[in-house]
Amino acid sequence: MPEASLVRKKGLVRQGRVALSIMAADALLATALLLLGLYMLWLTFINRSFMLILPAVLFISIGVLKMAKTWPVLLATGNAGEPGVLHKSVLVPVSRPETTKSLVEIACNLLEKGGTLRLINVIEVPQQLPYEYAETRKEKARELLMEASKHCESRGVRPKLEIVAARDTPRAILDLADRYKADLIVMGSSQRTVPEKVLFGNVVDRVLREAPCEVVIFSYAKALPPIRYDKILVPTSGYKHAQRALNIALHFQRMSGGLVTSLFVGSDADAEKGNIILKKAKLHAERLGSSVETLFKTGGVVDNIVDVARSGGYSLIIIGATERPSYYTFLLGSTADEIVTRAPCNVLVVRTHK
Repeated sequence: MPEASLVRKKGLVRQGRVALSIMAADALLATALLLLGLYMLWLTFINRSFMLILPAVLFISIGVLKMAKTWPVLLATGNAGEPGVLHKSVLVPVSRPETTKSLVEIACNLLEKGGTLRLINVIEVPQQLPYEYAETRKEKARELLMEASKHCESRGVRPKLEIVAARDTPRAILDLADRYKADLIVMGSSQRTVPEKVLFGNVVDRVLREAPCEVVIFSYAKALPPIRYDKILVPTSGYKHAQRALNIALHFQRMSGGLVTSLFVGSDADAEKGNIILKKAKLHAERLGSSVETLFKTGGVVDNIVDVARSGGYSLIIIGATERPSYYTFLLGSTADEIVTRAPCNVLVVRTHK
């Protein structure tokens, strides 16, 4: 890492620590004022002397107001020590030549040193045909995996390759993830229209919904270039999938030196909540030695995200899958659906494991 980058990183860490220290001091002061006010109020009733009522009410009011501003942010930053973004066992189903390079890039960037990366190709055998049908497709599958393997080796990673014949492609991927104890599945999808029942297609949607581990979906359009990390937009809601998306964006930033923007979109009534979430994102980034720009917008969620991505020239949007119950038809909510469909750039959808 260049010396200038090291100096900048140390400076950001120092700034983050100072900011957290100041906020912690404010929170402790607020707590002390509240306790002092309550104690004075207790003395008032015990001694039946009302001289302390006004100071007591004043201290309690100031304490409550300061606590409302400081403690939520401190508690929000308390999960900064959540598990890192690197994985020991990464499974990458490869099915399209146009996504191979980007999928390998993502997988290698999220693979920890010494970890295992498996490239698989599932040949789906129709019910009306015997399994021997797969033999006619193996040569093409082998060529695809070898091409992906070359990309891996150029990154210093030697992957394991496997071709599987199955009646049910998503079931085969899920079974392999379980067998090899994968903690991440990286898949690609060119789906940019929303059918009635699925967003990415039957295979990807089902894996995204049922996988026993974290899943990252690379949603691309053929007209777009391969994945880049120079400008990353992370729409946030403050929930765990969105927080995971931010962590991945910051990891990519530390690798590439790009720009990360955390965006919260809501109504005027959401301003306080949004600012707390954005402040949390900024402090979290500083604690990791990174930086993040924050942006609060009012109005339509999807329209704002798409407009910011387009006007800001962002090369990648990273969004967290919604935390809706599993009995819903879609794993993604309508907001994420529309972002994937309308985005002017490549999109990564992140679903962290529960």
